[in-house]
Amino acid sequence: MKKILNYYGAEIDLSDYELIEIKKELYIVKKDMVPFLRGEVKAAGLKVKNSEISLEFAFKIARYATRNKVIINEKGENLFLYGRDVFRENIIERDLKKGKKLVLNFKNECLGIGFWNGKILENIKDRGMFLRVFD
Repeated sequence: MKKILNYYGAEIDLSDYELIEIKKELYIVKKDMVPFLRGEVKAAGLKVKNSEISLEFAFKIARYATRNKVIINEKGENLFLYGRDVFRENIIERDLKKGKKLVLNFKNECLGIGFWNGKILENIKDRGMFLRVFD
């Protein structure tokens, strides 16, 4: 977990949370909620997989992130939320290193996770996925 937080430069106190395994998948759950997880539990809290993070976890750490994030303009936001990649001209601020990035709009709201390849911001996961999946 510290490796993920380090990657994004997010300093968050997770002492109130516990890492638990449910059906061979890892989740971060508030410690006071753990006693309530009995019976047939399929998921809980924020899912974590290797160095992959869920959208919910990205939303939680985005406001604390100091690196590996990209801020995009309104046109870029529309593209990204429709599952599209974002062009360089729609990027307001970016970390120049190639790799995974938290994607934020100009209001500093987390939109999802992308991959900066040096030329284009590729969409990996975005908030619009929830609407597209159930459409």
